[in-house]
Amino acid sequence: MEIVISDVEGTLTTGSSWRALQRYFKTYNNPWKYHLFFLGWVPRYLLVKLGVSSRRKAMSRWMQEEVRLFRGYPRSEFEQMAEWVVEHEMWPQRRKSMMAELGAYRQEGVRIVLSSSAYQPIVAAFGRKLGADAIGSSVVYVEDRVLGVELPINAYEEKAAGIERCYEGACILAAYGDTGSDIPMMALSQAPVAVFPNPKLRQEAVDRGWRILENE
Repeated sequence: MEIVISDVEGTLTTGSSWRALQRYFKTYNNPWKYHLFFLGWVPRYLLVKLGVSSRRKAMSRWMQEEVRLFRGYPRSEFEQMAEWVVEHEMWPQRRKSMMAELGAYRQEGVRIVLSSSAYQPIVAAFGRKLGADAIGSSVVYVEDRVLGVELPINAYEEKAAGIERCYEGACILAAYGDTGSDIPMMALSQAPVAVFPNPKLRQEAVDRGWRILENE
């Protein structure tokens, strides 16, 4: 089996799931509850920007605390929210160049796999738009209601491990990413592609001779 892997946010779309979740929660739930959650993160965000705190740990903690805003949501409503996020934020801001590249692979019969740290229902909703498989950070449900997110989240080495678990023995023709957290996943492929890369991934791509894609 031949597959091509791609990250989602920053790679396939300039849209942001957390911004969309913020809009959704403030529109359909209690805006003040989200404001308090967000304000509590401002000092921690600044520490990450200054390099004092670990970006990796902060990402994991953010997702654990963010999903708690939806604790108790029926699974069906959380999945409807995921569809809303894709429809109103992520799909309208998709990168046309990436849609064309993945579309060409699909026409050749290559299986497309999306791997993202975003919550699984969001990645799955985006995947349905593309006719692609989806691996995201798994949401934990108890009696079909949201409880939290499964750890570790789908980022860094876990992205690579998830691909190897689900597609053991597959020929990975290409892998697309935009940040350093995508490097382990990208390194599995025959042709890694850095898409509008952040500084860490750009340097890695230059050092390894990976292709850099920066056209919309």
